[in-house]
Amino acid sequence: MKNFSVNEIKESLKKIGLKKGDLIYLNPEFYRLGKLKEATNKNIYYKIFYDLILKKIGKTGTIVSNCYSFQTLRYNKKFIFEKTSSTSGGWSEFMRNLKGSVRSKHPVFSVVAVGRLKKIICGKNSLNNYGKNSPYDIFLQHNGKILNIGMKPELNPFRHVVEFNFGVPYCYNKFTKISYYKKNKKINKIFSSFVQYTSLNLNQKIRDKMNEKIRIFIYKNVKIKKSKLGSGEIYFYNANEYCSAIGKILNNNLLGLLGNEKIFQKGKFPYK
Repeated sequence: MKNFSVNEIKESLKKIGLKKGDLIYLNPEFYRLGKLKEATNKNIYYKIFYDLILKKIGKTGTIVSNCYSFQTLRYNKKFIFEKTSSTSGGWSEFMRNLKGSVRSKHPVFSVVAVGRLKKIICGKNSLNNYGKNSPYDIFLQHNGKILNIGMKPELNPFRHVVEFNFGVPYCYNKFTKISYYKKNKKINKIFSSFVQYTSLNLNQKIRDKMNEKIRIFIYKNVKIKKSKLGSGEIYFYNANEYCSAIGKILNNNLLGLLGNEKIFQKGKFPYK
C-alpha cells in the first residue's frame, strides 16, 4: 500500500471538481488508499478528510453518510437515538459524534448529515428507509452528488432506492418494530425496511456479477470524475444520473441486474 499526503488529498478533490455548495453523499473505504502520512490515528485521519472536504464545499455545502445500526434488526437490540452506535464503520461514528450533526430517525437505516441542508435531509423523514421522504429521496430532490473515497463507483445505497421504486421481486418491505428511545422516552412507531429475501440464493458470486454489470453500465451512462489517491481512487458523480442509469436497466426487466442468474424456484416463496 502506498503512503499519501494532505497535499495529495487536496489535489484529488480539486481534480474531481468538488466545489462550494455541493451536497455530497460520502461512501468511504479508506483502507484501500493506504496510510495518510499526517495521521497518527483514525480520528485524525477522518478529521483531515472532513476538514479538507468541508473547506471545498464551504458553509453552503452538506455532507451525508450512512449511519446504519444493523444490530437492532439482526439481534433485536434496543435503539437509543442519541447513543446507538453505527455498524457502518469508523467514519460513520466520526460523523455521528460531530457537534451539530443530525441523524435521521430510522432505527436500522439511519443516515447522518452536517452542513446547510442537514435538517432538510435528516430532520422530518418518513418511516421507510428508501421510500418517499426518506433521506435518500430528499437528497435526490436536491440534486446531490456521490463521493466515493476508495469505494468503487458502482457501490452506494442509491441502487436500492431505484430497486425500491421499481419494485424488484427479490426484495420486500420488512415490518420493523424495534424498542426505540429518544430523549429518554419510548417511541411507539412501526418502521419498514426495504431488504432482500434471505431465502434467495443471492450469494457473493451473484452480487459481484451484479456490481460488475452496474459498473460497466454506469461508466457508459454517467459522467464519473475520478482521481488517483494513494493505492486507490476517489469517484465523484451525480446521484440522479446514477439512479437514471440503473432505472434504464430495470425499466424493461425487473431482474435486469441479475443477468442470467436463477435465484427463484417455482412453487417456492416468493415465486409462486
